Amino acid sequence: MQIHLDTMLVTLTVAALIIGFSLWLRGKIVDGAPRGAQNAVEALIGFVNDTVRDNFPVHNPIIAPLALTIFVFVFLCNCIDILPAYLLGHTAHLFGIEHFRPVPTNDLNLPVAMAVVVFAMVLYYEFKLKPGHFVKELLLQPFASLLLGSKNPVVKLLGVLLIPLNLTLKIIEELAKPLSLSFRLFGNMFAGEVIFLLIAMLLLVGSLDELASFGGLLSEVIGFFVGLGWSLFHMFIGLLQAFIFMILSVVYLSIAHQPAEH
Repeated sequence: MQIHLDTMLVTLTVAALIIGFSLWLRGKIVDGAPRGAQNAVEALIGFVNDTVRDNFPVHNPIIAPLALTIFVFVFLCNCIDILPAYLLGHTAHLFGIEHFRPVPTNDLNLPVAMAVVVFAMVLYYEFKLKPGHFVKELLLQPFASLLLGSKNPVVKLLGVLLIPLNLTLKIIEELAKPLSLSFRLFGNMFAGEVIFLLIAMLLLVGSLDELASFGGLLSEVIGFFVGLGWSLFHMFIGLLQAFIFMILSVVYLSIAHQPAEH
C-alpha cells in the first residue's frame, strides 16, 4: 500500500496519547507550587520557551507551541519501541498484521512529511515578510548581484545569463533544509532498529530447548543486559534527535523572520 498502516496507527496513537494527557492534566492544574506531572510539564515548557527565545529573536506566538509539539511528538515516536521487546509486533500479529514496524520515524515517509510542513512554513514566512528580498535572493545570489552592479554592459549581460544558475543553486540550498531534517532523523532511528534486530538474532535464543542449555541461558542473560543497555542509549538518541529536529525547525523559521539586509 502507498500509505503505511503501521506508521499511521502508531502516529495516531501517539497523538491521541498527547491530547488525552493534556486534557487530563488541564483538570489537575493547581495554583502555587506545581507537583508531579504538572511540575514536569512546566519544566519542559520552560525549557522549550528558553530555547525558542535564544534562537528566535522576533515575536511569533505559534513558534514555541510548534516547537513543543515537535519535540514531544518526535520523542515519543522515537522511543515507543522501548516497550517490552516485540510487544507491539506480537499485538499486531493477533489482529492478522504479519509485518509491523513500531517506530514510525524509521519510516522515511513520516520524517519527510514533518520536514515538508516546516519547509512550507519557512516559504510562507519568506514570501509574507520579505517577498521582494526573497525573490531577489532566488534570482541574483550569489553571482548575478555582483555583476549587475557593474557599469560595463558586457558584465551586466553576463550577470543576467547567470540568473538560471543562481536560481538552481538557491533551490538546491532551500531543498537541503527538509532533506537534512528528514534524513537525519530517519537514519538514526533506522540504524537503532537494525541494531535491536542484530542483538535479538545474535544473543537471544529461539526455542525452549536452547534456553534449557547452559549456553542458551548464558546467551539469554547477556542478550538481556546488552539489549537493556542499548535501549537506554537508544532512548537518549531519540531524545537528542527530537531536540535536533525541534531546534533546526526553529532556526529555519528564525532565518525566514530575519529582516532583509540592505
